[in-house]
Amino acid sequence: MRLIIASSVLALAVAAPGLAAAQELKFSGGATIASKYVADGIEQTKGIAVQPWIEGEINGFYFGAWMSNVDKALLGGDSVETDLYFGYRGEAGILSYDIGYTRYYYNKSGNCCGDLILSMGVAATDKLGLGLKIKHNPSTSTNPAKQSNLSVSADYAFTDQFSMGATYGKVTKGGMTYWSVGGSYAINDAFGIGLTWYDTDVSKGVAVLSLDYAFSFN
Repeated sequence: MRLIIASSVLALAVAAPGLAAAQELKFSGGATIASKYVADGIEQTKGIAVQPWIEGEINGFYFGAWMSNVDKALLGGDSVETDLYFGYRGEAGILSYDIGYTRYYYNKSGNCCGDLILSMGVAATDKLGLGLKIKHNPSTSTNPAKQSNLSVSADYAFTDQFSMGATYGKVTKGGMTYWSVGGSYAINDAFGIGLTWYDTDVSKGVAVLSLDYAFSFN
């Protein structure tokens, strides 16, 4: 699976100049600096996390890579996580959808696992958005007790710059429940700051402060 994804991403990158001229291939990238890396309420670092990313998109199809440092003591000796992903996203009226696949790699343990991810959203009003996300690990060999992850979310834009959101989720088949609430402020088109509280029913809550930077190649 690792070779399939890596080869697909490489093939698209090599073909990018020709595709861009014909069908408007767009690239974007950025990075987040966070006081901690938290995934579904569980801490992946004890301190600051640096998380760069890059993505290409063409007619709704996308592919990309995301990285972060992780803590060796928390992740069994691993210090870097790399996620490779691809999928398709689009909109139909007030509805939005995104179906994709993400594969997770670590610098020491290597190929970990992967998730099929389905996200759906609805613009309930001009300011209120509601979302549903389902993540499913089709491999029963890695962790058969925790295969699926279902979450719901709500976001409200008070202004063009300031918004708040909340998420509630559960890992099925004996897993945990997690939730978060936070706000974000867009400083300009490139920079934004956020403050989010993460919590679960199996660990202590933690507040995360983040600075985000994003840009487009086009």
